[in-house]
Amino acid sequence: MGSAPLLFDAREAAAVLSARLHGADGARINAVAVDSRAVTAGALFVALPGERTDGHRFVADALAAGAAAVLASNQGAGGLMPPIERLTADYPRAAILTVSDTLAGLQMLAAEHRSRMPELSVIGITGSNGKTTTKELVGAIVSRHAQTLVSRGNLNSDIGLPLSVFDITPQHRFAVLEMGMNRVGEMRQLAAIARPDIALITNIGTAHIGNIGSIPKIINEKRSICAEFNGSQRLLIWEDEPHFEQLAEGVDGEVLPYGPRSTDGWQGHRSGGLEGSTLLWRGHSIRLALPGEHSVRNALAAIHIGVILEVDEHAIVDAIESVRPLFGRGQIVNGAVTAIVDCYNANPESVRQALDFAVSLKTDGKRIAVLGAMKELGEHAADAHRAILASALQSDLDAVLLLGQEFAPAALASDDQRLNYCSSFEELVQALCELTSPGDLVLIKGSRSLELERLVPYITEKEE
Repeated sequence: MGSAPLLFDAREAAAVLSARLHGADGARINAVAVDSRAVTAGALFVALPGERTDGHRFVADALAAGAAAVLASNQGAGGLMPPIERLTADYPRAAILTVSDTLAGLQMLAAEHRSRMPELSVIGITGSNGKTTTKELVGAIVSRHAQTLVSRGNLNSDIGLPLSVFDITPQHRFAVLEMGMNRVGEMRQLAAIARPDIALITNIGTAHIGNIGSIPKIINEKRSICAEFNGSQRLLIWEDEPHFEQLAEGVDGEVLPYGPRSTDGWQGHRSGGLEGSTLLWRGHSIRLALPGEHSVRNALAAIHIGVILEVDEHAIVDAIESVRPLFGRGQIVNGAVTAIVDCYNANPESVRQALDFAVSLKTDGKRIAVLGAMKELGEHAADAHRAILASALQSDLDAVLLLGQEFAPAALASDDQRLNYCSSFEELVQALCELTSPGDLVLIKGSRSLELERLVPYITEKEE
């Protein structure tokens, strides 16, 4: 197994960043890390300030772990890291690069790395829901066509996307990158780094509306995935997206719809409930293991891109059939009680999708929904939680359990006997365990910070 390819030497990195360079100017950088625990030999450790801690506290740890270089603040982060003179003396083969803004430096280096691969085609995927699953489906298809980098997990932010870009090597013909945003201006920054040749917007919803401010502003931010277009690129939008025209407005490239009417060869699908769906395309019956109508929509996006890239249709079929549910995204956990675990994130649109799916399923037991609070909704939070609770109570559910203070006002105003508002996770566990019986179906849906997947063992491992 060969060594990792060179990204930059310290001298090159310093030139890109207009950074001050201390120590070994020939230090060779073959990877980039923002967590000192992830540092490998030859890595550049980027010291980033954070909400809980500051990367400058771990500069010495990174160098001890074999970092070839460190990118640090020229302010020394208020004395959080040892003096540079001591670091260069203790680690004479390493380089210390100092800049005014280490996050901006990380992004600049990633943009430079991307620019050095002019033959690379980038597929960028954004949207309020479905980004990660769509990215996995697209990645599976394109990987069967040519050597392809598919971004890991959900590394899609102003930190995560640059780290994904550094994984691209000159051998890659394509890169499939997830691109997310939760503040104004972030998508434009990501577009400047990734420079997608094909951009796909899965949908427009209210995720992060508390940070962005309004649906029109969210549309503008999502459309910024096309900020680097120069006329030769393509933007794909769901054919029935209510904001299609606004998303397409002013895009300097070809705008294409995808969906049942727009995707070549589409012949429909059959729902298999918890088992997923059968997709009918160009005479093929494709087994999609991801449950729900929204998963069919994500698969349509992936198939459409496969058609654009002229991927062999048998490779497309094999790729779609190879993809399995990701952690916390529509996972089905079978046991005494069947759990639909969809708790990686939550916003009004994704919660409604999950509720619709749960009530569409046949079950001999009770249908129960456990709903956790939706975050980053700002001034819209109260109305959004009230509306979601109303939707849940109007549906064919036998019980609704809630966790999160955002639900409290609406829950306390309801006298529906199916409703149980829990003020703590421990209370939720007790209520759910008392309520469930073998054969029941439980939807678990909530924002990532609540870690609702912790509920699963309590119910699926019940004695039958």
